[in-house]
Amino acid sequence: METCREALERRQEGKAGPGAAGHKDHGRTILGMPLGLYLGVLALTSVCMYTGCVPKSLVPAFLVLMVFGEGLNAIGNTVPVVKTYLGGSVICILGAAAIQAVGLLPEQTYETMDFFINDSGFLIFYISALITGSLFNIDRKLLLRATVRLLPVAAASLAVGILASGLFGILLDQGFWGGILYMGVPMTSGGMTAGTVPLSDIYAQALGADPSAMLTKMAPATVLGNCVAIIFGGLLNNLGKRRPELTGNGMLVNDGRPVKKTPPMKPSFGSLCTGMVIAFAFYQLGAVLHKFVPMIPTYAWMILAVVLVKGTGILSENLEDAAREWGQFAIHSWTAAALTGIGFTLIDLNSILKTLTVPYLLAVAVVVAVITLTAAVLGKLAGFYPLESAIAAGMCTTNMGGSGNVAVLSSAHRMELLPFAQIVTRSCGALMLTLGGILVQLVG
Repeated sequence: METCREALERRQEGKAGPGAAGHKDHGRTILGMPLGLYLGVLALTSVCMYTGCVPKSLVPAFLVLMVFGEGLNAIGNTVPVVKTYLGGSVICILGAAAIQAVGLLPEQTYETMDFFINDSGFLIFYISALITGSLFNIDRKLLLRATVRLLPVAAASLAVGILASGLFGILLDQGFWGGILYMGVPMTSGGMTAGTVPLSDIYAQALGADPSAMLTKMAPATVLGNCVAIIFGGLLNNLGKRRPELTGNGMLVNDGRPVKKTPPMKPSFGSLCTGMVIAFAFYQLGAVLHKFVPMIPTYAWMILAVVLVKGTGILSENLEDAAREWGQFAIHSWTAAALTGIGFTLIDLNSILKTLTVPYLLAVAVVVAVITLTAAVLGKLAGFYPLESAIAAGMCTTNMGGSGNVAVLSSAHRMELLPFAQIVTRSCGALMLTLGGILVQLVG
Protein backbone atom coordinates (compact mmCIF):
# COMPACT_ATOMS: atom_id res chain seq x y z
CA MET A 1 0.00 0.00 0.00
CA GLU A 2 1.35 3.45 -0.90
CA THR A 3 2.22 6.03 1.73
CA CYS A 4 0.22 9.23 2.18
CA ARG A 5 3.04 11.26 0.65
CA GLU A 6 3.25 8.99 -2.37
CA ALA A 7 -0.50 9.16 -2.82
CA LEU A 8 -0.46 12.94 -2.57
CA GLU A 9 2.32 13.32 -5.10
CA ARG A 10 0.62 10.90 -7.48
CA ARG A 11 -2.68 12.74 -7.23
CA GLN A 12 -1.00 16.07 -7.92
CA GLU A 13 0.79 14.68 -10.93
CA GLY A 14 -2.41 13.09 -12.22
CA LYS A 15 -4.55 16.13 -11.29
CA ALA A 16 -7.05 13.86 -9.62
CA GLY A 17 -10.15 15.36 -8.05
CA PRO A 18 -10.83 15.65 -4.34
CA GLY A 19 -10.74 12.42 -2.50
CA ALA A 20 -9.77 10.59 -5.62
CA ALA A 21 -7.08 8.45 -4.15
CA GLY A 22 -6.22 5.66 -6.48
CA HIS A 23 -8.87 6.48 -9.06
CA LYS A 24 -6.73 6.56 -12.17
CA ASP A 25 -8.14 3.13 -12.75
CA HIS A 26 -11.39 2.77 -10.87
CA GLY A 27 -11.71 -0.88 -11.83
CA ARG A 28 -8.54 -1.83 -10.01
CA THR A 29 -7.93 0.45 -7.06
CA ILE A 30 -9.84 2.46 -4.48
CA LEU A 31 -7.99 4.24 -1.68
CA GLY A 32 -4.78 2.97 -3.27
CA MET A 33 -5.90 -0.61 -2.59
CA PRO A 34 -6.66 -3.38 -5.08
CA LEU A 35 -10.40 -3.66 -5.53
CA GLY A 36 -10.53 -7.02 -3.76
CA LEU A 37 -8.76 -5.66 -0.69
CA TYR A 38 -11.00 -2.59 -0.63
CA LEU A 39 -14.13 -4.76 -0.77
CA GLY A 40 -12.75 -6.80 2.11
CA VAL A 41 -12.27 -3.64 4.20
CA LEU A 42 -15.75 -2.48 3.18
CA ALA A 43 -17.21 -5.80 4.32
CA LEU A 44 -15.36 -5.56 7.65
CA THR A 45 -16.60 -2.01 8.13
CA SER A 46 -20.18 -3.05 7.39
CA VAL A 47 -19.96 -5.93 9.88
CA CYS A 48 -18.73 -3.49 12.53
CA MET A 49 -21.62 -1.15 11.78
CA TYR A 50 -24.32 -3.79 11.99
CA THR A 51 -22.92 -5.50 15.08
CA GLY A 52 -22.71 -2.29 17.09
CA CYS A 53 -18.92 -2.00 17.00
CA VAL A 54 -18.81 1.67 15.97
CA PRO A 55 -18.56 3.63 19.23
CA LYS A 56 -18.14 7.40 19.45
CA SER A 57 -14.40 7.48 18.88
CA LEU A 58 -11.90 8.56 16.26
CA VAL A 59 -10.89 5.26 14.63
CA PRO A 60 -14.30 3.77 13.72
CA ALA A 61 -15.65 7.16 12.62
CA PHE A 62 -12.68 7.77 10.32
CA LEU A 63 -12.87 4.23 8.97
CA VAL A 64 -16.55 4.48 8.04
CA LEU A 65 -16.18 7.88 6.39
CA MET A 66 -13.00 7.01 4.47
CA VAL A 67 -14.24 3.63 3.22
CA PHE A 68 -17.75 4.73 2.26
CA GLY A 69 -16.58 8.12 1.03
CA GLU A 70 -13.98 6.76 -1.37
CA GLY A 71 -16.39 4.05 -2.55
CA LEU A 72 -19.13 6.58 -3.34
CA ASN A 73 -16.55 8.84 -4.95
CA ALA A 74 -15.37 6.00 -7.18
CA ILE A 75 -18.96 5.24 -8.23
CA GLY A 76 -19.59 8.89 -9.07
CA ASN A 77 -16.41 9.12 -11.10
CA THR A 78 -16.96 5.82 -12.93
CA VAL A 79 -20.63 5.36 -13.90
CA PRO A 80 -20.89 6.86 -17.43
CA VAL A 81 -23.83 9.30 -17.16
CA VAL A 82 -23.28 10.10 -13.48
CA LYS A 83 -19.61 10.99 -13.90
CA THR A 84 -20.46 13.37 -16.77
CA TYR A 85 -23.20 15.39 -15.08
CA LEU A 86 -22.66 14.94 -11.34
CA GLY A 87 -19.33 13.38 -10.40
CA GLY A 88 -17.98 11.76 -7.29
CA SER A 89 -18.46 14.71 -4.97
CA VAL A 90 -22.19 14.98 -5.59
CA ILE A 91 -22.62 11.23 -5.22
CA CYS A 92 -20.72 11.30 -1.90
CA ILE A 93 -23.28 13.73 -0.51
CA LEU A 94 -26.49 12.47 -2.10
CA GLY A 95 -25.50 8.80 -1.81
CA ALA A 96 -24.74 9.15 1.90
CA ALA A 97 -27.97 11.11 2.42
CA ALA A 98 -29.92 8.36 0.63
CA ILE A 99 -28.29 5.64 2.76
CA GLN A 100 -29.38 7.52 5.87
CA ALA A 101 -32.86 8.29 4.52
CA VAL A 102 -33.77 4.67 3.71
CA GLY A 103 -32.58 3.46 7.10
CA LEU A 104 -29.48 1.53 6.01
CA LEU A 105 -27.28 3.42 8.46
CA PRO A 106 -27.54 1.86 11.93
CA GLU A 107 -28.53 4.23 14.72
CA GLN A 108 -25.25 3.80 16.60
CA THR A 109 -23.26 4.54 13.44
CA TYR A 110 -25.36 7.62 12.75
CA GLU A 111 -24.77 8.89 16.29
CA THR A 112 -21.04 8.29 15.87
CA MET A 113 -21.01 10.13 12.54
CA ASP A 114 -23.03 13.01 13.96
CA PHE A 115 -20.72 13.29 16.97
CA PHE A 116 -17.57 13.09 14.83
CA ILE A 117 -18.73 15.53 12.15
CA ASN A 118 -20.58 18.10 14.21
CA ASP A 119 -19.66 17.78 17.89
CA SER A 120 -16.03 16.67 17.91
CA GLY A 121 -15.16 19.10 15.13
CA PHE A 122 -14.01 17.07 12.12
CA LEU A 123 -15.49 19.67 9.76
CA ILE A 124 -13.72 22.42 11.71
CA PHE A 125 -10.49 20.43 11.43
CA TYR A 126 -11.01 20.04 7.69
CA ILE A 127 -12.31 23.50 6.81
CA SER A 128 -9.62 25.29 8.85
CA ALA A 129 -7.00 23.44 6.79
CA LEU A 130 -8.76 24.41 3.57
CA ILE A 131 -9.08 28.08 4.48
CA THR A 132 -5.46 28.60 5.51
CA GLY A 133 -4.11 26.41 2.73
CA SER A 134 -6.19 28.07 0.02
CA LEU A 135 -5.52 31.65 1.13
CA PHE A 136 -1.78 31.12 1.44
CA ASN A 137 -1.84 29.50 -2.00
CA ILE A 138 -3.03 32.75 -3.62
CA ASP A 139 -0.78 35.61 -4.63
CA ARG A 140 -1.45 38.44 -2.14
CA LYS A 141 -1.97 41.08 -4.83
CA LEU A 142 -4.45 38.82 -6.63
CA LEU A 143 -6.30 38.12 -3.38
CA LEU A 144 -6.82 41.79 -2.62
CA ARG A 145 -7.82 42.98 -6.07
CA ALA A 146 -10.18 40.05 -6.62
CA THR A 147 -12.03 40.41 -3.32
CA VAL A 148 -12.89 44.11 -3.74
CA ARG A 149 -14.63 43.30 -7.05
CA LEU A 150 -16.14 39.97 -6.08
CA LEU A 151 -18.28 41.19 -3.19
CA PRO A 152 -20.21 43.78 -5.29
CA VAL A 153 -20.81 41.09 -7.94
CA ALA A 154 -22.16 38.72 -5.28
CA ALA A 155 -24.35 41.41 -3.70
CA ALA A 156 -25.85 42.44 -7.05
CA SER A 157 -26.49 38.80 -7.96
CA LEU A 158 -28.26 38.26 -4.65
CA ALA A 159 -30.45 41.30 -5.26
CA VAL A 160 -31.66 39.83 -8.55
CA GLY A 161 -32.20 36.42 -6.92
CA ILE A 162 -34.18 37.92 -4.02
CA LEU A 163 -36.43 39.71 -6.51
CA ALA A 164 -36.97 36.40 -8.33
CA SER A 165 -37.89 34.66 -5.06
CA GLY A 166 -40.54 37.31 -4.44
CA LEU A 167 -42.07 36.72 -7.86
CA PHE A 168 -42.15 32.98 -7.22
CA GLY A 169 -43.74 33.69 -3.86
CA ILE A 170 -46.68 35.18 -5.74
CA LEU A 171 -46.95 32.09 -7.94
CA LEU A 172 -46.78 29.80 -4.87
CA ASP A 173 -49.50 31.78 -3.04
CA GLN A 174 -47.00 32.99 -0.44
CA GLY A 175 -47.12 36.58 -1.63
CA PHE A 176 -44.20 38.69 -2.85
CA TRP A 177 -42.80 39.37 0.61
CA GLY A 178 -43.53 35.83 1.78
CA GLY A 179 -41.41 34.44 -1.04
CA ILE A 180 -38.54 36.74 -0.07
CA LEU A 181 -38.78 36.16 3.69
CA TYR A 182 -39.30 32.39 3.66
CA MET A 183 -37.46 31.29 0.53
CA GLY A 184 -35.05 33.91 -0.82
CA VAL A 185 -33.51 35.16 2.42
CA PRO A 186 -33.13 31.73 4.15
CA MET A 187 -31.41 30.09 1.18
CA THR A 188 -28.90 32.94 0.94
CA SER A 189 -28.32 33.58 4.66
CA GLY A 190 -25.02 31.68 4.95
CA GLY A 191 -26.09 28.16 5.88
CA MET A 192 -28.11 26.50 8.61
CA THR A 193 -26.29 27.09 11.91
CA ALA A 194 -24.95 30.57 11.06
CA GLY A 195 -27.88 31.60 8.87
CA THR A 196 -31.31 29.99 9.00
CA VAL A 197 -31.24 29.12 12.73
CA PRO A 198 -30.50 32.69 13.94
CA LEU A 199 -32.84 33.97 11.23
CA SER A 200 -35.67 31.86 12.68
CA ASP A 201 -35.03 33.47 16.07
CA ILE A 202 -35.12 36.95 14.50
CA TYR A 203 -38.43 36.19 12.77
CA ALA A 204 -39.91 34.59 15.89
CA GLN A 205 -39.10 37.62 18.06
CA ALA A 206 -40.54 40.01 15.49
CA LEU A 207 -43.73 38.01 14.90
CA GLY A 208 -44.24 36.55 18.38
CA ALA A 209 -44.03 33.04 16.90
CA ASP A 210 -42.32 29.78 17.82
CA PRO A 211 -38.70 29.67 16.54
CA SER A 212 -39.03 25.95 15.69
CA ALA A 213 -42.08 26.70 13.53
CA MET A 214 -40.14 29.41 11.72
CA LEU A 215 -37.19 27.06 11.23
CA THR A 216 -39.43 24.31 9.83
CA LYS A 217 -40.87 26.79 7.36
CA MET A 218 -37.49 28.08 6.18
CA ALA A 219 -35.20 25.03 6.38
CA PRO A 220 -36.43 23.37 3.14
CA ALA A 221 -35.32 26.40 1.12
CA THR A 222 -31.87 26.31 2.73
CA VAL A 223 -31.36 22.59 2.19
CA LEU A 224 -32.83 22.49 -1.31
CA GLY A 225 -30.82 25.54 -2.36
CA ASN A 226 -27.69 23.74 -1.18
CA CYS A 227 -28.59 20.54 -3.07
CA VAL A 228 -29.41 22.43 -6.27
CA ALA A 229 -26.13 24.37 -6.03
CA ILE A 230 -24.19 21.10 -5.64
CA ILE A 231 -25.81 19.65 -8.75
CA PHE A 232 -25.28 22.89 -10.67
CA GLY A 233 -21.60 22.73 -9.68
CA GLY A 234 -21.24 19.38 -11.42
CA LEU A 235 -23.08 20.68 -14.48
CA LEU A 236 -20.91 23.79 -14.71
CA ASN A 237 -17.77 21.68 -14.47
CA ASN A 238 -19.03 19.71 -17.46
CA LEU A 239 -19.83 22.97 -19.28
CA GLY A 240 -16.31 24.21 -18.65
CA LYS A 241 -14.90 21.11 -20.35
CA ARG A 242 -17.09 21.75 -23.39
CA ARG A 243 -16.58 25.54 -23.45
CA PRO A 244 -13.00 26.15 -22.23
CA GLU A 245 -13.20 29.84 -23.15
CA LEU A 246 -15.65 30.34 -20.25
CA THR A 247 -13.40 29.06 -17.48
CA GLY A 248 -10.07 29.72 -15.86
CA ASN A 249 -10.00 26.13 -14.51
CA GLY A 250 -10.02 27.36 -10.93
CA MET A 251 -8.50 30.80 -11.59
CA LEU A 252 -10.99 33.57 -10.85
CA VAL A 253 -9.42 36.75 -12.27
CA ASN A 254 -9.16 37.29 -16.03
CA ASP A 255 -7.79 40.83 -16.23
CA GLY A 256 -4.61 40.12 -18.17
CA ARG A 257 -2.31 40.87 -15.24
CA PRO A 258 0.46 38.39 -14.50
CA VAL A 259 -0.17 36.00 -11.62
CA LYS A 260 2.70 34.76 -9.51
CA LYS A 261 2.98 31.02 -9.90
CA THR A 262 3.34 28.98 -6.76
CA PRO A 263 6.06 26.36 -6.98
CA PRO A 264 5.07 22.68 -6.96
CA MET A 265 4.79 21.22 -3.50
CA LYS A 266 6.96 18.44 -2.14
CA PRO A 267 5.65 18.18 1.40
CA SER A 268 7.60 16.57 4.19
CA PHE A 269 6.10 15.18 7.38
CA GLY A 270 7.65 18.10 9.25
CA SER A 271 6.09 20.74 6.99
CA LEU A 272 2.67 19.05 7.20
CA CYS A 273 2.86 19.13 10.99
CA THR A 274 3.83 22.81 10.93
CA GLY A 275 1.02 23.63 8.51
CA MET A 276 -1.49 21.82 10.71
CA VAL A 277 -0.49 23.85 13.76
CA ILE A 278 -0.70 27.10 11.76
CA ALA A 279 -4.23 26.21 10.59
CA PHE A 280 -5.34 25.35 14.12
CA ALA A 281 -3.82 28.57 15.49
CA PHE A 282 -5.70 30.72 12.98
CA TYR A 283 -8.96 28.97 13.81
CA GLN A 284 -8.46 29.52 17.52
CA LEU A 285 -7.61 33.16 16.88
CA GLY A 286 -10.93 33.45 15.05
CA ALA A 287 -12.68 31.78 17.99
CA VAL A 288 -11.13 34.23 20.48
CA LEU A 289 -12.11 37.24 18.37
CA HIS A 290 -15.64 35.83 17.96
CA LYS A 291 -15.93 35.62 21.74
CA PHE A 292 -15.32 39.36 22.04
CA VAL A 293 -17.24 40.35 18.88
CA PRO A 294 -19.93 37.64 18.52
CA MET A 295 -21.65 39.38 15.61
CA ILE A 296 -18.82 38.19 13.35
CA PRO A 297 -18.56 34.36 13.01
CA THR A 298 -15.37 32.47 13.85
CA TYR A 299 -14.65 31.57 10.23
CA ALA A 300 -15.07 35.19 9.16
CA TRP A 301 -12.55 36.31 11.78
CA MET A 302 -10.25 33.51 10.70
CA ILE A 303 -10.42 34.58 7.07
CA LEU A 304 -9.76 38.21 7.99
CA ALA A 305 -6.74 37.19 10.07
CA VAL A 306 -5.26 35.01 7.32
CA VAL A 307 -5.86 37.72 4.70
CA LEU A 308 -4.14 40.29 6.95
CA VAL A 309 -1.16 38.02 7.54
CA LYS A 310 -0.98 37.10 3.87
CA GLY A 311 -1.30 40.72 2.76
CA THR A 312 1.43 41.99 5.08
CA GLY A 313 3.81 39.10 4.51
CA ILE A 314 4.40 38.59 8.23
CA LEU A 315 4.96 34.84 7.89
CA SER A 316 8.05 33.58 6.17
CA GLU A 317 7.74 31.88 2.80
CA ASN A 318 8.57 28.53 4.38
CA LEU A 319 5.72 28.85 6.87
CA GLU A 320 3.27 29.92 4.16
CA ASP A 321 4.36 26.91 2.13
CA ALA A 322 3.74 24.64 5.12
CA ALA A 323 0.21 26.02 5.51
CA ARG A 324 -0.67 25.53 1.85
CA GLU A 325 0.87 22.04 1.80
CA TRP A 326 -1.26 21.03 4.78
CA GLY A 327 -4.34 22.45 3.04
CA GLN A 328 -3.67 20.50 -0.12
CA PHE A 329 -3.03 17.35 1.90
CA ALA A 330 -6.41 17.77 3.59
CA ILE A 331 -8.18 18.33 0.26
CA HIS A 332 -6.72 15.25 -1.37
CA SER A 333 -7.00 13.02 1.69
CA TRP A 334 -10.33 13.80 3.34
CA THR A 335 -12.67 15.58 0.95
CA ALA A 336 -14.64 12.45 0.09
CA ALA A 337 -14.87 11.59 3.79
CA ALA A 338 -16.04 15.10 4.71
CA LEU A 339 -18.67 15.15 1.97
CA THR A 340 -19.96 11.74 3.00
CA GLY A 341 -20.21 12.93 6.59
CA ILE A 342 -22.20 15.95 5.41
CA GLY A 343 -24.57 13.63 3.56
CA PHE A 344 -24.96 11.31 6.54
CA THR A 345 -25.66 14.02 9.11
CA LEU A 346 -26.61 17.37 7.54
CA ILE A 347 -28.82 16.48 4.55
CA ASP A 348 -32.21 15.17 5.71
CA LEU A 349 -33.80 13.78 2.54
CA ASN A 350 -36.91 12.60 4.39
CA SER A 351 -37.66 16.10 5.65
CA ILE A 352 -37.03 17.52 2.20
CA LEU A 353 -39.36 15.02 0.56
CA LYS A 354 -42.15 15.72 3.09
CA THR A 355 -42.24 19.40 2.21
CA LEU A 356 -41.24 19.05 -1.41
CA THR A 357 -43.59 19.97 -4.22
CA VAL A 358 -42.65 20.26 -7.86
CA PRO A 359 -43.49 24.00 -8.05
CA TYR A 360 -41.46 24.70 -4.90
CA LEU A 361 -38.46 22.73 -6.20
CA LEU A 362 -38.65 24.52 -9.54
CA ALA A 363 -38.82 27.87 -7.75
CA VAL A 364 -35.70 27.14 -5.69
CA ALA A 365 -33.86 25.81 -8.75
CA VAL A 366 -34.74 28.87 -10.81
CA VAL A 367 -33.69 31.26 -8.04
CA VAL A 368 -30.30 29.50 -7.78
CA ALA A 369 -30.02 29.58 -11.58
CA VAL A 370 -30.85 33.31 -11.70
CA ILE A 371 -28.22 34.13 -9.06
CA THR A 372 -25.68 31.92 -10.84
CA LEU A 373 -26.31 33.41 -14.29
CA THR A 374 -26.26 36.97 -12.95
CA ALA A 375 -22.96 36.32 -11.19
CA ALA A 376 -21.50 34.91 -14.42
CA VAL A 377 -22.53 37.94 -16.48
CA LEU A 378 -21.51 40.55 -13.91
CA GLY A 379 -18.33 38.63 -13.15
CA LYS A 380 -17.29 38.74 -16.79
CA LEU A 381 -17.86 42.50 -16.79
CA ALA A 382 -15.78 42.79 -13.61
CA GLY A 383 -12.83 40.94 -15.14
CA PHE A 384 -13.53 37.42 -13.87
CA TYR A 385 -13.88 34.15 -15.73
CA PRO A 386 -17.68 33.61 -16.05
CA LEU A 387 -17.74 30.04 -14.70
CA GLU A 388 -15.57 30.82 -11.69
CA SER A 389 -17.60 33.92 -10.94
CA ALA A 390 -20.85 31.96 -11.28
CA ILE A 391 -19.55 29.48 -8.72
CA ALA A 392 -17.84 31.77 -6.18
CA ALA A 393 -20.18 34.79 -6.35
CA GLY A 394 -23.31 32.86 -7.30
CA MET A 395 -23.77 29.31 -6.09
CA CYS A 396 -21.68 29.82 -2.95
CA THR A 397 -24.31 32.31 -1.74
CA THR A 398 -27.03 29.66 -1.88
CA ASN A 399 -25.43 26.84 0.08
CA MET A 400 -25.10 25.76 3.72
CA GLY A 401 -22.09 27.73 4.87
CA GLY A 402 -18.59 26.27 5.08
CA SER A 403 -19.67 22.68 4.48
CA GLY A 404 -21.83 23.84 1.59
CA ASN A 405 -18.88 25.64 0.03
CA VAL A 406 -16.82 22.48 0.22
CA ALA A 407 -19.63 20.47 -1.36
CA VAL A 408 -20.29 22.93 -4.20
CA LEU A 409 -16.63 23.53 -5.02
CA SER A 410 -15.90 19.81 -4.91
CA SER A 411 -18.71 19.04 -7.34
CA ALA A 412 -17.42 21.81 -9.60
CA HIS A 413 -13.78 20.69 -9.16
CA ARG A 414 -12.87 24.27 -8.23
CA MET A 415 -11.51 23.92 -4.69
CA GLU A 416 -9.03 26.72 -5.49
CA LEU A 417 -11.95 29.12 -5.08
CA LEU A 418 -12.57 28.23 -1.43
CA PRO A 419 -11.10 31.43 0.08
CA PHE A 420 -13.26 33.59 -2.17
CA ALA A 421 -16.28 31.39 -1.52
CA GLN A 422 -15.83 31.70 2.25
CA ILE A 423 -15.50 35.48 2.04
CA VAL A 424 -18.64 35.73 -0.11
CA THR A 425 -20.67 33.30 2.01
CA ARG A 426 -19.91 34.99 5.32
CA SER A 427 -20.21 38.58 4.05
CA CYS A 428 -23.42 38.02 2.10
CA GLY A 429 -24.85 35.81 4.84
CA ALA A 430 -24.48 38.63 7.35
CA LEU A 431 -26.05 41.01 4.84
CA MET A 432 -29.08 38.74 4.35
CA LEU A 433 -29.58 38.27 8.10
CA THR A 434 -29.69 42.05 8.43
CA LEU A 435 -32.06 42.38 5.48
CA GLY A 436 -34.35 39.64 6.81
CA GLY A 437 -34.49 41.30 10.23
CA ILE A 438 -35.45 44.65 8.68
CA LEU A 439 -38.04 43.22 6.27
CA VAL A 440 -39.81 41.06 8.85
CA GLN A 441 -40.26 44.18 11.01
CA LEU A 442 -41.66 46.14 8.09
CA VAL A 443 -43.84 43.61 6.26
CA GLY A 444 -43.90 40.50 8.49
